[in-house]
Amino acid sequence: MKLRTFSAYLLSATIVSSFVVAPGFAQEPNAAATSQASQPTPAQLAAMKKLQIVSDEGYAAVRGIALARLAIFQGAPDRAKSILTAVKQSLDKAQAGTAGLAGKLKQANGPQDEVAAIQSGQVPIDFAVGMNDDYTVTPETAKNIANANQHLNNGNTQKAVEELKLANVDVFVTETDANLPVLAKAVDAALTQIAGKQYYEANLSLVKAGDAITMRTISEGKDAASPDKTGAVPKPTPAPAQ
Repeated sequence: MKLRTFSAYLLSATIVSSFVVAPGFAQEPNAAATSQASQPTPAQLAAMKKLQIVSDEGYAAVRGIALARLAIFQGAPDRAKSILTAVKQSLDKAQAGTAGLAGKLKQANGPQDEVAAIQSGQVPIDFAVGMNDDYTVTPETAKNIANANQHLNNGNTQKAVEELKLANVDVFVTETDANLPVLAKAVDAALTQIAGKQYYEANLSLVKAGDAITMRTISEGKDAASPDKTGAVPKPTPAPAQ
């Protein structure tokens, strides 16, 4: 079994390029795979509906928090303050955008509880799409992959997943959410502590911001990771020199 994980933003390109179809077919079709139900599970469908519903400002805020912590440990509190000021602006924009995100999910017939979560400030900030596969090159599975590529080209993710399941490929989605009000509270506390030269305490406040980040992986109708798994703060890339 192979495991691949990709950013949701590159879903189409990666699925298209992840399979190499040999010119000849020396292996027999996998009967178990072709008899497998091709319909995505309800949980997978719900996750796919949210792939385009992401708060870019929320992601920027979470990344900024990680960069601010790095600045504190580099002995650059003024830089940390500047970063956190920008984070506050991102959080304000993200909070203002929750109505729009909730509206998009409603239009996609998303689950009502997830619409309510977004309205309360719990927003998706990132998705990763992965594949578990026992892919065997056969004329039939090659046809399924070709069909999946065509569906992706047409923007029909659900049909693409159905074809991939026929080729014995299970698509799973990992969703990262952020609780905006909790993040905002942690950032406000850290800014106050930096102003009071309490840099260690400011770092602890930002560490607590990790509790506002949750991840869950949905595959075959089950959460492979607990929705309460926290602390998934994106690792920062080096900040540009000033």
